[in-house]
Amino acid sequence: MAKSTGKRGHRSKAEDVLSRKATQHHDFVGEAEPDRTRSRAVEQGRIRRDQEDLEKEVVKEMAHDLESMAGAEEKPASAAASAESAPSSVERPLFERPRSLREAVKLVRERAPQALEALREKAEERLEQMPAPVKTVVHLSERAIGLALWPVRVGVHLAGRVLQTPLALLRLLVTNRGTA
Repeated sequence: MAKSTGKRGHRSKAEDVLSRKATQHHDFVGEAEPDRTRSRAVEQGRIRRDQEDLEKEVVKEMAHDLESMAGAEEKPASAAASAESAPSSVERPLFERPRSLREAVKLVRERAPQALEALREKAEERLEQMPAPVKTVVHLSERAIGLALWPVRVGVHLAGRVLQTPLALLRLLVTNRGTA
């Protein structure tokens, strides 16, 4: 088939652009294979970039959630200025640095159940959004881990019970020596 020409006997720029952009027709199926592999590679690269972007967004969202749960999230400048001008409430901040080991244990006893419950609720919300096969796998793995850690829990409980008697005797000896 002959090339079409314009008035002056040559093709216009628009025709050249259209011919470059147009689908290339091949006489044999084997000639189209390089074009197919090139287009597959471009499409796979696009999919990979989209997945990486999605993973980055999920990581940022999870980090933001953890920071907000820990109370480490920074307030915007306007919110910080309004918080300074407002009268401070008596509530303790979400994160305190304990001054002693006893205070650390007290903080953990007070706040750990609340934090654990908040994490559990968030995990249950996310689990509800997942497909049924994922839910069953999560529940089965949860049971398997619970069964695997059962001997550890029993051992720790027994070790605590076994150490109570010697510690009580030691406490008695120390208090008797201090008074004698």
